[in-house]
Amino acid sequence: MKITRESVLEEIITAYPETVQVFIRFGMPCFVCGEPAWGTVGENMDRHKVAEPQKLLEELNKAAEVRKMT
Repeated sequence: MKITRESVLEEIITAYPETVQVFIRFGMPCFVCGEPAWGTVGENMDRHKVAEPQKLLEELNKAAEVRKMT
C-alpha cells in the first residue's frame, strides 16, 4: 500500500506500527498513547501544521517498505 494524503491514518498505524515514530518526528501526536487516530494523513498534516508534508509522506513510505521487506 502506498501511503498518500488520502490514506486513512488508523489503517496505516495498524498495518505499519513503525510509522508512529515517523509521525512523532514530524510534530504529530503519539497516536498510540491515547490520542485518537482518525481521518486521513492529509487532514492530520493540515491539523497539526506539518511543515514538510511531502517529506513526511516519503518517510512514511520508507518505513512501510522496510516492514514489507522483513
